[in-house]
Amino acid sequence: MYLIYTNIIINKMSDTSRIRYLIEPAHKKSVYEEQIWKNILKNDKPVNVRIGNLFRWGSFNIDLSKQEKEEITRKESILINEYENFELIEMWDGGCDFWIDIVDEESFTEQEIEEINTLIYNWPKGKCPEYEDEDDDGYDEEKMVLNGWKDIECEYYINTPIKLETIQE
Repeated sequence: MYLIYTNIIINKMSDTSRIRYLIEPAHKKSVYEEQIWKNILKNDKPVNVRIGNLFRWGSFNIDLSKQEKEEITRKESILINEYENFELIEMWDGGCDFWIDIVDEESFTEQEIEEINTLIYNWPKGKCPEYEDEDDDGYDEEKMVLNGWKDIECEYYINTPIKLETIQE
């Protein structure tokens, strides 16, 4: 009876053991990041925006169980942050595509959306650095910080198909 119990534990352990893989896309322009920023409007209403940046290439290390490895190959898009001990190795040549989305935009009035856009694209009065043009209304992370935005999360995605290479068993 003891041997049967031991076998069950060993089998259970082998089902949950994890292997470290290098994961990267099979095609260019298939890796992107989305930063999530939060702020509070003048009327105390919270707002989040998602800022996306598509990269020409990227790679990560992740730890996968046997089941996760089988599941990951069937997905259309992989949120790398969902996997244990993920590690960004490299992402390069960003800016292939760039977007800014207001989360739940339909829940904001026209006036609130105008305020959100001002907080994203405009320098706060009197805080434009000397090396910048105060009339510049393009996106700049420094503007976000100076306007009270907080970077709360960064999510990394790979669109499939992918390549998986065993690094460490």
